[in-house]
Amino acid sequence: MDSIHAPAAPTRLDSRCYRLTPKGRACVDFADSGGQTMGSLSRYLQDVLTMCGSGIWFQQLQQFMPLRSLEQSLQTLLALGLIDVVAPDEAPTYVPPRKTRPSSGFGQLGRY
Repeated sequence: MDSIHAPAAPTRLDSRCYRLTPKGRACVDFADSGGQTMGSLSRYLQDVLTMCGSGIWFQQLQQFMPLRSLEQSLQTLLALGLIDVVAPDEAPTYVPPRKTRPSSGFGQLGRY
């Protein structure tokens, strides 16, 4: 029997900024106090949660983490209410890194 509901479109996680909610901040602060670990959160989720801090862009997180597991981690943390999406006007400015060619010995020879 076919479902009458169309499958939900996946939430676009890229090009967004994320930050800790008060609940997420309390979780990080409690773990940082040394009194307790973050319960059942994996070390990977703990890392993503901690990096969200006061605001981090998806592109910045992607520099440190594989895309698929990053997306799954963000979806989990959003569902748990530990992070939220920052409105564009409240988000910190993100300046993408300049793309430069790697310097090599042969490249240096051309400059002399």
